[in-house]
Amino acid sequence: MSYATAAAAYKQNAILTASPEKLVVLLYDGAIRHLERSKLLLADQKTQKAAPAGESLGKAMAIVGELRSVLDRSAGGEIAGNLDSLYGFCTDQILAANLERRTEPVDHALRVLRTLKEAWDAIVPH
Repeated sequence: MSYATAAAAYKQNAILTASPEKLVVLLYDGAIRHLERSKLLLADQKTQKAAPAGESLGKAMAIVGELRSVLDRSAGGEIAGNLDSLYGFCTDQILAANLERRTEPVDHALRVLRTLKEAWDAIVPH
């Protein structure tokens, strides 16, 4: 078994056995990773308008959309409403980054997602 195959199997097992709370943390990790990659690509004139920048932004947008779609508004009350607003803001910023091909909106979304991830990291056992 190659290293890549073993790593993929480990990652898949980690996702399949993760608690719902840990899955949220993994989603934040993924969104942040894709936004960081897109920021690097957008900052470089050679890759600013290339497909990989848009693909990374699209993946981050999909993850934020997933986080938003699983909010339990009836049980979450005001917190769920606030998270919905924050996710909406992130979505708007990612869309702006993709349309304008600028890094500043990515920075705004990253700031929000990193703050939320820090909060989850504090409550989810590692």
